Amino acid sequence: MDESTRQDWLEEQIIACLLIERQSPYDTLKTLLAHPDLADPMAAVFALTTVAADLSGWHEPVLHDLSNRCFEAATLFICELWADGYRLEPPAD
Repeated sequence: MDESTRQDWLEEQIIACLLIERQSPYDTLKTLLAHPDLADPMAAVFALTTVAADLSGWHEPVLHDLSNRCFEAATLFICELWADGYRLEPPAD
């Protein structure tokens, strides 16, 4: 699966978890990380923030609130990853 297709798949999974299964944004990240094909946890966080940005464009208060909770969950998750020793490394040349 190429990177663009993987990103689309992640975003589709996030939308399904949030809007169909009614999971919290944080539980959605945990669900994605349990998937065997997801090697980079930051890919899931990036996809969640992408979905959150899309949700913030809708003018329905419920979706705007969900967008805010997605951004909060992404921030918390990054802090937890950092505390667990995850470090961003520059790409290899």
